[in-house]
Amino acid sequence: MERTLFDIENDRRSFTSASVKEGIASLKSKLDFLSNEQNGLLITPLFIELIERIKNTLGSIRNYTQLSRDKFSDKDFGEYFYRAVTEDIEKIDMVLNGLVNYMKLNSPIRKTDTVHRLIEEELRKHQSKLEGKGIRLFKKFEKGLPETIVPDEQLRYIFSSVLEYALANVSPNLSMGLYTRSFTLEKEGEGPDLIKKDSRYIEISLGFMGYRKPTDQGAGRTTLQKGEPLYLILRFVKEVVQRNRGRMTIEADEKKSKTFISLRFPVERRTVVYYQSVN
Repeated sequence: MERTLFDIENDRRSFTSASVKEGIASLKSKLDFLSNEQNGLLITPLFIELIERIKNTLGSIRNYTQLSRDKFSDKDFGEYFYRAVTEDIEKIDMVLNGLVNYMKLNSPIRKTDTVHRLIEEELRKHQSKLEGKGIRLFKKFEKGLPETIVPDEQLRYIFSSVLEYALANVSPNLSMGLYTRSFTLEKEGEGPDLIKKDSRYIEISLGFMGYRKPTDQGAGRTTLQKGEPLYLILRFVKEVVQRNRGRMTIEADEKKSKTFISLRFPVERRTVVYYQSVN
């Protein structure tokens, strides 16, 4: 018996409805499995990448279906076939999008190496100035440097300002050094801005060949004379540093024409995480 388009449509609806329901049920069971804390480690960027590849394949199938819609001898069936396939692909695509977003929201990423990342970003921004003055840059970064309590944007401002000051004062064709380390304070610090015994801190040190006569502030600390315009840069920086329970010190060696700037900040004791953005 010859089958009509109506018969084909009923069969198609039955088949696609069942296939979509089975697909959604399968994905739901995976979501329930992944929501179990014991299986949380299975939610990985690699799995998200796999889903993106599946989505790309579905997109290719949709494109091929569109190209073949005019190849059917029965034009009405060709249009119907294209519409039916694309509708099912859109449904599966929506479920996959939901799964990807679900995984992102349930996959916190531990924040690590923030200080070094921000330092490298600022160095890239000032690369042309370093090259223009012929500065040789030396770096010694502590591996696995802990996170600090200072917010990222404030830390970026601090380092950017200190680097700009150093670039304005470093002698051409000489060197500049950057060092990071973590340490535990063995004795109480001086002043209210720092620093408690047995607390952990990170230190960012910047040294360069260049010298401006400082004024003595006691306790081994020095700063620039207030009459110099560049004094304001470090004055603003110091306020931000102290607001974050840190300390900035400047040491100038007149004989060797060297300047050292030290920035110390408390270590963040908590585990800090962030989440990927969802679509």
